[in-house]
Amino acid sequence: MHKSSMMKMEDFKKSYLNSNDELKILDIGSFDKTGNYNYKMILNGKKWTYHGMDLKEGNNVDIVVKDPYDWNEIEKNTYDVVVTGQALEHMEFFWLTMEEINRVLKPGGLCCIIVPSKGPIHKNPYDCYRFNEDGVRSLAKFVKFEILESGTTTDKISDPWYDSFVIAQKPETETKTDLENRMDDIENKMDLILEKLR
Repeated sequence: MHKSSMMKMEDFKKSYLNSNDELKILDIGSFDKTGNYNYKMILNGKKWTYHGMDLKEGNNVDIVVKDPYDWNEIEKNTYDVVVTGQALEHMEFFWLTMEEINRVLKPGGLCCIIVPSKGPIHKNPYDCYRFNEDGVRSLAKFVKFEILESGTTTDKISDPWYDSFVIAQKPETETKTDLENRMDDIENKMDLILEKLR
């Protein structure tokens, strides 16, 4: 985890999280090789429960999922806050991860995503994407979250990554995503075709 990402997560904590609230927090891609520089250091309120999630066991990992796009290990509407930093660029199908963030986040819950807009290739095992501000905003829009804040860091400390970030909130009432609506349409059409064939 690089310094500018830690600073942005600290800003998110100060601006959006109340230390008096009981919060369940999920950190996606939490594995920390050294075990001493991760978001758990920041998201450590006395009434907060932090869970680090990754694909393998290790430092700062509480939940291991088998599939980055289908988290059977986590129930729907479990977390008040979902964060991720420097992870989505390594996911080939990050929009599927957004679907899972939407699924595990409680209605009204907050999401903070931090990703590089620039920087050198760093495979883990893939390095697929860089995101600008419009890109991170589209992540939130895809799952119909309300965008609270977004941007791309431009200060010297952000070099070479110049992180883009979005802070968003899941609606209080659940709405289907575009993908879910399309899947429903396909199922309905298949039902009509099968009905005609009978």
